[in-house]
Amino acid sequence: MKKITQYVSVVALFLVPIFPLIVANSFFFPFITGKAFYFRIMVEIAFAAWVILAFLDAKYRPKFTTLNFAVTLFAVIILLADLLGVNPVRSMWSNFERMEGWITVIHLWAFYMTASSIFGAGLEGKKIWHRWLNFSIAIATVIALYGVGQLFGWFAIHQSAARLDATIGNSAYLGIYIVIHMFIVAFMYFAVRAQEFKGRSFLQWAYPALFILFTIVVLETQTRAAVIGLVAGLVLSLLLYSIFARGESMKSRRISGAIFIGIILLGIIFYAERKQPIFANSPVFSRLTNISLNSFQNEGRASIWPMAIKGGLERPILGWGQENFNYIFNANYAPKMFGQEQWFDRAHSVFIDWFVASGFVGLIAYIALYILALIMIWKSDISVAKKSVLTGLIAAYGVNNLAVFDSLASYVFFFAILALVNSFKAGKEIKVFGSSPVRTDAVEYIVAPIVIVIFVGVVYMFNVRPIQANVHLISALTACGSGKPDTELFVQALGVNTYVANQEIREQLLQCAGQVIASPQVPNQLKQNFYMLTAAEIDAQIKATPKDTRVYLLGGSFYNDIGATGQAISLLEKAHELSPTKQSVSIALANDYLGAKKTTEALELLKQAYESATQNFSAKFSYAVGLVLSGKEAEARLIFDNDPKIFMTTQIANVYASLKQYAKSIDIYQKLVASSTSDINLRASMAQVQYQAGMKSEAIATLSSIGKEFPEYKTQIDAAIKQISGSK
Repeated sequence: MKKITQYVSVVALFLVPIFPLIVANSFFFPFITGKAFYFRIMVEIAFAAWVILAFLDAKYRPKFTTLNFAVTLFAVIILLADLLGVNPVRSMWSNFERMEGWITVIHLWAFYMTASSIFGAGLEGKKIWHRWLNFSIAIATVIALYGVGQLFGWFAIHQSAARLDATIGNSAYLGIYIVIHMFIVAFMYFAVRAQEFKGRSFLQWAYPALFILFTIVVLETQTRAAVIGLVAGLVLSLLLYSIFARGESMKSRRISGAIFIGIILLGIIFYAERKQPIFANSPVFSRLTNISLNSFQNEGRASIWPMAIKGGLERPILGWGQENFNYIFNANYAPKMFGQEQWFDRAHSVFIDWFVASGFVGLIAYIALYILALIMIWKSDISVAKKSVLTGLIAAYGVNNLAVFDSLASYVFFFAILALVNSFKAGKEIKVFGSSPVRTDAVEYIVAPIVIVIFVGVVYMFNVRPIQANVHLISALTACGSGKPDTELFVQALGVNTYVANQEIREQLLQCAGQVIASPQVPNQLKQNFYMLTAAEIDAQIKATPKDTRVYLLGGSFYNDIGATGQAISLLEKAHELSPTKQSVSIALANDYLGAKKTTEALELLKQAYESATQNFSAKFSYAVGLVLSGKEAEARLIFDNDPKIFMTTQIANVYASLKQYAKSIDIYQKLVASSTSDINLRASMAQVQYQAGMKSEAIATLSSIGKEFPEYKTQIDAAIKQISGSK
């Protein structure tokens, strides 16, 4: 059994680096969920086998090291922060879009502890780590080549038009994943130079070639954080080697110093000439040339970071718990962010995110991982070259994390590097775990069955059930998209009842139900079924997340779409209470108030929305419409200076028509038609208003002009004219 469990654990650990290749197209969020489920299952297998092995052989039991203690303490602190946060269940489970939460943290801890204990320290541990790192480099090479294929148009880019994302599915995630492997390549290059393993002649040339390939891919991701992190890490590595490699050849140190100076000079030249066409017009470099204080102030981070820090200071000790930044974002929404993402769930800085999620305690525990790793690196007996490379890796990762949020593609390899560093020095035995093996029969008949039962339960709870919900959701969405909507498919997905899936299923149900109820081809009974299910699930989600603005706004929008204004107002009022400065909420509620003849309340909301960010055209237009509908057209024209972008539009024309001010409506349509003679819809809309105004002959004349100029529509036009002529 000892050999079997050791083999199983080692194989599972070696299979972990494959996860970035996985794209589960049959899953919801295929680039996220498939990778996460695979990683979790491999770690669970490795961890279960290791636990059994540790009972059989004391050699594999956890040892006391500074990093073992720090990583374990970090996991415990995050658990406390999540349990004491504003939504403990969400903090534990996360959702399909992120697949993080404490479930991921404990899997990272399990991966770290298993790798540290199974691979071990000393010469034997070094050999295993070299094989594992080389295998991970091989996987990274496949991913990089896929990115090159995207660059040449052989494979589709998934996220954007030009930024490589390979099988990772996100250019920022790919960028830091490759950066980490660039430093791993450099680490292995120095290992092979020191003849620490076979294949020296081939790998001495292969590693530099891979470093160049990876550099190209990182640049083509056009990810500023990754590129800046790479440069910072390289500069630091070169500087450290030049200063501290006293035992190395003077030639090597001089070359390192020359490269260091060269990078600095190139950076200065790039900054000085950044506005030159060669840089400014380059897809690769243009994003770097745009870095400035002014550009930062126009980005979401300029609003999110102060907002996140302010929110974090409200719960400074253990924070809000993971996955709860949305509460801060909604409550403190900055109106000037109207043109950006409306549902930020991250602060877009790993360090700020950990501060928000776990307070100063969690942030310090997280930063301690970097510091302790660096201390262990420089106290170890590895070469200065390797020390410099690993220091550069940690620096590159940290600099990158200043301006982005993390993902599994980088989390896993950060913890892998921590485990590698932990192997540089053997740890001390922990007395409580003992030093004697447990009797084989006790392990086989007691320990192993218990571990296996727990393992099966964990795999089922953490993976099988969420996968079932995910697959059922895809089936429901496929049926909805193919014109065969079925409430039973959504019921099956919800019936799995796993938190990681429930909110996503409900939000997708809202969209499908809205389409079903609006469709004239769908039977009334099916519409009723969708309505009843959706109404029940809106209530269920409110019960699950009673302080989340999102569910109230989406629910209110659904009720508005189906004409249930009363229910919509109730939900939108709660959404406005939770997020009083978000214009989209205020405008939706104000429109409902206008329909309910609550004119004063509506105009107050619209005025606040407009004045909070006067550049927001949607708020400006909605306020103008509200004033016109309320009989305050003169005030609207005075405030907005007769802006033709507002008062010369089909929307305003339709407002006038709704107020039975047909002359104003027709006048606008006539001017719009004159400026866009080929737009058939404008003429058709004008004919409709003319008909509403009782101007049958004018409506017929307008339609006839369409028939003459666009004979391909003559059949439809003749039918419309016949209908108008026959009406009383």
